[in-house]
Formats: sequence, C-alpha cells, structure tokens
Amino acid sequence: MPAYRILRQNEYRHGSYRLLPIRPDDREDIREWRNAQIDILRQSSPLTAEAQDRYFREVVAPLFEAEQPGQLLFSLLLEEEFIGYGGLVHIDWPAGRAEISFLLETGRNAHIPTFKADFAAYLHLLRQVAFEDLPLQKINTEAYDVRPYLTAVLEAEGFVEEARLPRHVQVAGQLVDTVFHSCFRPTGAFRGHVLVTSLAGKAPLLRAVQAAARRLHYATKVIGADLNPQALARPLADDFWAMPALRDEALPELLAGLQARHIAYLIPTRDGELAFWSRHRDALAHAGVAVLVSTPEAVHRCLDKLEFATLGQLHGLPVIATAREIDALTERQLPPPTAFVVKERHGAGSLSLGLNLPAAAALSHARTLQEPVFQPFIHGREISVDGYVDRKGRVQGLMARTRDVVVHGESQVTTTLPDANLLARLEPIVAQLGLYGPFVLQALLTDEGGLHLIECNCRFGGASTLGIAAGVDSFYWFLQEAGGADLAAFPFVPAAGPLRQVRTAIDATFHLLKNAE
Repeated sequence: MPAYRILRQNEYRHGSYRLLPIRPDDREDIREWRNAQIDILRQSSPLTAEAQDRYFREVVAPLFEAEQPGQLLFSLLLEEEFIGYGGLVHIDWPAGRAEISFLLETGRNAHIPTFKADFAAYLHLLRQVAFEDLPLQKINTEAYDVRPYLTAVLEAEGFVEEARLPRHVQVAGQLVDTVFHSCFRPTGAFRGHVLVTSLAGKAPLLRAVQAAARRLHYATKVIGADLNPQALARPLADDFWAMPALRDEALPELLAGLQARHIAYLIPTRDGELAFWSRHRDALAHAGVAVLVSTPEAVHRCLDKLEFATLGQLHGLPVIATAREIDALTERQLPPPTAFVVKERHGAGSLSLGLNLPAAAALSHARTLQEPVFQPFIHGREISVDGYVDRKGRVQGLMARTRDVVVHGESQVTTTLPDANLLARLEPIVAQLGLYGPFVLQALLTDEGGLHLIECNCRFGGASTLGIAAGVDSFYWFLQEAGGADLAAFPFVPAAGPLRQVRTAIDATFHLLKNAE
C-alpha cells in the first residue's frame, strides 16, 4: 500500500469507514465518477484514460515522497468497498491551511441521505489527518451553492461559513453562489463527550448540540440518553445510552456509566429531571462532568409558579400575581380581576391550562387539577425570551420572540422581536433570578407597554433553536465555559434583522451498513 512520507499513520478509521493514501488501482473509477459529475466540479471537459494515467504518474506519484507536498489525496472505503476519494489540496504550509476536496461514487452522491452520512464521516477522518497528523491550523471548502444538504453537513460538523461570492459561477445554465466554509484547529485538548438526557424525539436540540460540540473539538461525540431504548431521535445521535431511572440511590451507577462513556458535559432537557441533576452537580463535577443546570434553589423557583411569583414580589419584578385561592387575587388587586387563568402549580404551564375564565368556571376547572394556582387574565401579546446566564451570573445573551402559532404550549411558528428597549428592561430582571445556563421566559406585552412575566423555564426550550440562530449560542457557550474559557472571548452577536422559525416534522432516512441489525 502506498504511504505518504509526511504522515505518521497513513490509515485512519471512523466506524466502518477507512481513509487510505490514494490507491493507483482506483484511478479508473475516479475518472468515471468525475466525468459523470462534471457539473459540480472545477473541470471543464471529460477526462480521458490517458490523461488520468498521466496525472497519476506525473502528479500523484511524487506526492508520496515529498516533504511538503502540495496536496494529499486519499481513497475512502466503507466496509472495504471503495466509495469515494478526496483530500487536502492547495496546501499552504507556512500559513497552515489547506482546501478540502471530495468526490463520492456517482450513485451514492445522488442519494442525499447516503451522501450526508459519507461526507460527515469523511470530514471526521480528514480532520484526523489535518489536526492530529499534520500541524495545519485551518481547513476549508469551496463549493457551489447547488446542494444545500452539503452546507448542512459542514455546519453540523463544526465548519463555519466564512465567505460567499454571489452569482459567481454558472452551473447547468444558471449563475449560482460560491460558498467558503472553514474549520479551525481545536484550541484546547479533547476533554470528553456530551450527554443529552431525556432525548425522546428532540432532534432539533440534538442537532444544535452536535453543531456546538463539533466546533469545540471534532472528536467530541454527542450521546443521547433516555429510559426508552426506542427514543425517536436515537438514530441521529452519535451514540446512545439506555440510561437507568434517575434515583438518588442510583447515583453511583450513573456516575460509573458516565465515566465509562467518557462524558465530560451533561445537558438535561426535561423539567422533571432538573432537580435531580442540580442536587448532584457537585458530585458530578468531582467526577469530571459539567452539568448545564442552575442551583437547586433556582430550579425550585422556576418549577414552582407560586415561588416564582413570591420572588417577583420580594424583588419588585413584574411577575404576574399568583395565588392558591382565587379570593386572594380579588382582595389583593384593585380593580379586582374578572377573568382568570388556572394552571398546575408545578410543571409546564400549558398542561391542563384554563384560560380567560370567569370566577365560577375557574373554580370548576381548578377541581380537575392536582395543585391549582390562580392568576389574573391579562390581555396582551405573549412572547418568549431565550437567554443564557454565565457562571458569574451575568447575562451573556438575550433574544425575544413572538409566539405566532402555539401547539400544546410550544411555539410552532415563532419570530424574533428585535426590540432593544425591551431587552434592556429584561436584562436586569433576569440577573435577579439566580439562574445559570439557558432559560426561557414567558411574558406578556400589553398595548400600553406593560411587561408581565408569566413563568421561567430554566433549561433550553423546544423552540430555542431560533435563539441559537439569532446569536444566543447557549450550547457552545456552555462547552467553552465548562472547559475554563472566559465567555468575554465569545460575545453575543445578534443576527441582523428578524428571523422566523417554522417547526415541522421532517423525515430522516438512513443508509444501513451491511452488518447492521
């Protein structure tokens, strides 16, 4: 097998994929693939067999003995079948950068799910070459913007868009953009993997964590965990753990499971588990696991709507009045409210919610709940506020959004609300809540300019992926902070202009390996 003098390994593995120095016997397959896919390549005319042989003889062969070759080409294998090729080209050794090239077998290239799986594995392997075996600082891609799924894979693997040349090249008779993405050498050592608990079907959240983890270090896996081994998002995770139930007496078993999987970061995603992880975060930290959760006191205040309202009253915050008895509201407020909201004291506020009810109906609805609380009904526009509070209690980023279409308490259509005055009012309020990490405030804005806080969820919300797109980079901030970084180096940069997110079901199709069960 040919070997590059400059490389130490000359063989790289990722799952069932293998990357090897380009094999001369693969040259005819490569020629056929290039000619079949000429539209997406920087190639003006079909390659002849003679030209391909000459290229391998005069250009490729000398690369193996060069001390600083201008390119390194590889064959990509899946379960020992040759499926693609590419490498690091236009290598600038003094600057420590190189461009990525990649071409997949024509049939696999045409099947989008297969392409995405193969390309993601290839990027992982090539980063091993660039950052483990070579001293490169940056690798980049230049691609025509005709395959949006290619961009999705790049960004999921930690690449960032650095430049775009609008209408720069003609493809199939149309002018399209040329886009440049880059990935940089990790600034810190690999610490461990990320665990996302209560995974269920939280595919958008999982993808957001994966994108943040890849930016931190390309070797970082995002492992999903759930009591249900058939969790819907399981196939999308890098690995999966059918985690045991969260009981205090099971903590030693959980710690052993975390350490066996080399978990360094843990992200809870469900209200019902926050108290457990918060209660044990010191023990987890001692075991080398950073948990994205607030203090037990802050978690309790956010889960208990009565305690949240009491905190607001003590600190003069604009929290909507909340009481166990409806009479307490009518006696406390002038003029007394004539319509009420009834909800469970603990848990998600949307569960079994009674909205805009007269007193008699509110009392009747309360009898259907386990531990009801009452609030006055206020006419206004409901908004959500996504934010992140760092370890020092400072608000790192804040973004408000309207709840345009709500289903089962979650925004299915939501739009950012770029209101600087509103955010300036909210920031000192958030700072008094004693939170850490991501949170979602629910609030009302009245026509008179009034602000009324309804509740606070001290975790990443169902529609908070819009917050990430708008600049509230919660998961990346957590990973950086857990590694000891000062978030002053990673400031909040709001997106330009309003953004709208529509949450719809999307099918996921997977290429199964031959030995998959």
